[in-house]
Amino acid sequence: MRLLRNKVWNWWDVSLLKWSCLFFGVAIGSYLADVVRPYWWVFLLLAIVFAIRPAISYFKD
Repeated sequence: MRLLRNKVWNWWDVSLLKWSCLFFGVAIGSYLADVVRPYWWVFLLLAIVFAIRPAISYFKD
């Protein structure tokens, strides 16, 4: 299995990957902010859920 390879992505895989990255960044950023700190796990969970489909699509041959 090669980690770095060329792959043609579907539009929904790209959008889910972008949303996953966004929510991961929000989770990290909210962990540092006092106002949103109680909800950091929600953003982290959303990042993981949105990353599942693109990850499966990337590693599936």
